[in-house]
Amino acid sequence: MTAENTASHLTLIETGSQAHPEELTSSIQIDGFSAYYGKNCIISGLTLDIAHKGVTCLLGPSGTGKSTLLRWLNRINEETENASFTGRIKTLGLDIMEDYPDVTELRRQIGMVFQQPCVFPCSVYDNMLMGLRHLKLSKAEARETIKGSLKRAALWDEVAHRLEAPAISLSLGQQQRLCIARALVLKPKVLLLDEPTASIDPISSRAIEDLVVALGETISIVMVTHNIAQTKRVADHVVFMCDGKIVEQGSRNHMFSLRTCDKTRTYITEEFCDC
Repeated sequence: MTAENTASHLTLIETGSQAHPEELTSSIQIDGFSAYYGKNCIISGLTLDIAHKGVTCLLGPSGTGKSTLLRWLNRINEETENASFTGRIKTLGLDIMEDYPDVTELRRQIGMVFQQPCVFPCSVYDNMLMGLRHLKLSKAEARETIKGSLKRAALWDEVAHRLEAPAISLSLGQQQRLCIARALVLKPKVLLLDEPTASIDPISSRAIEDLVVALGETISIVMVTHNIAQTKRVADHVVFMCDGKIVEQGSRNHMFSLRTCDKTRTYITEEFCDC
């Protein structure tokens, strides 16, 4: 890619002229995607479109490739030895490999939150400030941006009086919401959540579920979960995966009805996979 083309692509990303969400029927388009660790195929020939708004839950047994897919969507697996993929992934109308020469820019568009809260060893405020350092904001502008993101993550009321406290001093549930707020401060169009409630208590889990539903009204959420009841509470669209392939997908109402195929129905009603 020439310097001129690179600059052109980055301009399109920054201005949104090619990737305006209202002009897209889907935020992510996956076509013929296969993922490998060495010669071991984890995902085989997956094709999937993810809506530009709403919550898409990836459901299925462990080891079926759900987290692997998430990690490729913002190229985290690119840093993993022997990891590779074939096929194509486009986000916001742009190829994640060819059209994002700067992976940092891709990750501003596609935020990610992991199973275990990952806070930096600094204050709550400085954790939030990390994502804004590339912008030329005044202290007042930065503070307002941080406050807005903490409010969106339903955390502001709990931390407004302790912004200078170490982030590690927060409860695990608060730390996880801080991680979500830190991702939101970049104003992503897509937010990837890899089992975000797996390591926290039920009350904090429900707070995050409510947050996920609210965020899905404005952006695209892709969430990996093993919790079938949680899927029923938060999902707009459900993708059931097994052995690295999509068994079935559809709206929440369809996937939790008697109209699904036998394999889907067995997993959802009995939490047992006969794939």
